[in-house]
Amino acid sequence: MNIQSHSNEKTGIVRIIDGIKSDQKARAIKAGLGDLPGVHSVEIIGSAVRVRFDPAIVTEQQFYQAIKTAGFQASGFQMAA
Repeated sequence: MNIQSHSNEKTGIVRIIDGIKSDQKARAIKAGLGDLPGVHSVEIIGSAVRVRFDPAIVTEQQFYQAIKTAGFQASGFQMAA
C-alpha cells in the first residue's frame, strides 16, 4: 500500500487505557480519529493507536476527545519516529 506523505505530517502514538479488545472497538476508535480534520491515517497497534496527522490542523487534545467520544480513555501521547 502506497500512502502519500504530507509535508507537515507528524506521527504520534496514543495509548488506550484498558486496551482494544475487539474489532468493533477498533473500528470505533479509527472512525472517531479518522473523522478529525488533519488526520491522514489511523492504525491500531496492540493497545495503542498510531496517528499520522498535520499538527497545524489537529491537536493532541482533539485526539483525546475523539477517543473519549468513542467510549474509551487514552493516556500518554508520544511523537513517533
